[in-house]
Amino acid sequence: MATVNVVRRRSSRALPGIRFQIDYWLLLAVAGLLVVGMLMVYSSTFDYGIRFHDDATYFIRRQLGAMVLGVAAIVLVMQFDYHALRRISVPFLALTLLSLVILLFFGDAILGARRGFYQGSYQPSEVAKLATILYITHWLSSKGDRIKMLTYGLLPFSVITGIVCALIVRQPDLSTAVLIALISFTLFFIAGADWRQFGLAGLLGGSVFLFLMFTLPHAVARIDAYTTTLRDPQQATWQVRQVLIALGRGGWFGVGIGESTQKFGPLPLAHTDGVFAILGEELGLVGALFVIALLIVLVWRGVRIARQARDGYGALLALGITCWLAYQALINIAVITAVIPVTGIPLPFISYGGSSLLVSLVGIGILLNISRDAALTQRFQKKE
Repeated sequence: MATVNVVRRRSSRALPGIRFQIDYWLLLAVAGLLVVGMLMVYSSTFDYGIRFHDDATYFIRRQLGAMVLGVAAIVLVMQFDYHALRRISVPFLALTLLSLVILLFFGDAILGARRGFYQGSYQPSEVAKLATILYITHWLSSKGDRIKMLTYGLLPFSVITGIVCALIVRQPDLSTAVLIALISFTLFFIAGADWRQFGLAGLLGGSVFLFLMFTLPHAVARIDAYTTTLRDPQQATWQVRQVLIALGRGGWFGVGIGESTQKFGPLPLAHTDGVFAILGEELGLVGALFVIALLIVLVWRGVRIARQARDGYGALLALGITCWLAYQALINIAVITAVIPVTGIPLPFISYGGSSLLVSLVGIGILLNISRDAALTQRFQKKE
């Protein structure tokens, strides 16, 4: 590793401008999502801000503050070798687990759940997504072929993932726990887990998920509502009906930014996980497809960065972050289109939420770092 770092420093001096090597496609996709996100946050919150905070800009100012911090975090993350994240992965996960434990006792109770501090402004479960990815990728990349062994692979992997997910389920937040489990299982499979272990892990994980889904009261209510909707769409819950009405009103080109009617009461808290419905109403099918296209570009660049990474750790880390953002977006859009039961998963870069936006931008910073590192390595090899 020391030799590699020396090579990096020498090649940076020998190739001026390499420190500013940026994946512009990824940057443009994220910038586009941020612009659309800020428009949607303001459009869906100005009335809510006036009614509850006597300030139409209350929510957009908070979201802009999170975005500024996120952009600063990207710049900071770009300044060092991403392999330094190995050294902080263990303490970072430990602090995140500690915050999840403290949350269960001292977190703010909102709508029957304890998911954040300071009136929900800071949500440890959002940080847990990144913390788990950092730790799992470090752990998997350090084990090599030993992850095919039960004692080195499946057992410790299940313990690590299980502890994180269990603490999040206790909030309760089953959807975020499922998301983290999906990301972890994907990385476990890509890292070269034994097929039998992977199948066993999937079976055990799926069984636990089904058990929780049919025993947790809020999950049971959502499943019952979903099955009722499948049998008779006219019996769908109020939220599902209002979401579909919003999408239907949008048509091809939408009713115009700020002109949504669903956000003024019929669709409660539309600025959070329901913002895609307001986007579809105001920007129409064309606007919704544009956002999906930006997300596809983000995933494309993330996979490309993973393929070009100079080592297994960088590849796993890039894939972990890409899967995180892709799965989260897919789940949110599937909920809004009534394909799966209602969950509380936000749409990356679009939904209101400072914790989600800030942590997502840190993830983008890591992707850009890995991309720049790969470009540096390739250009140095060509120079040689």
